[in-house]
Amino acid sequence: MDFILNFLRILFWIFLGLTLLGMFRPWWVLWFLDRQNRLLVLKYFGSITVLLGLAVLVAEQLFN
Repeated sequence: MDFILNFLRILFWIFLGLTLLGMFRPWWVLWFLDRQNRLLVLKYFGSITVLLGLAVLVAEQLFN
């Protein structure tokens, strides 16, 4: 079970870093889209970051 918790934590930190990077240079994280802006960074990467953060909190409560 520690593997799942660590995997979720790593994914959370990666997506948090990508979200922060996208706030400075949206093109670096949204290179695959026609339009790149900060709102789209928050929409895609920010929502995944929030969901992963909630998943980490729930997993910590379940596994501890």
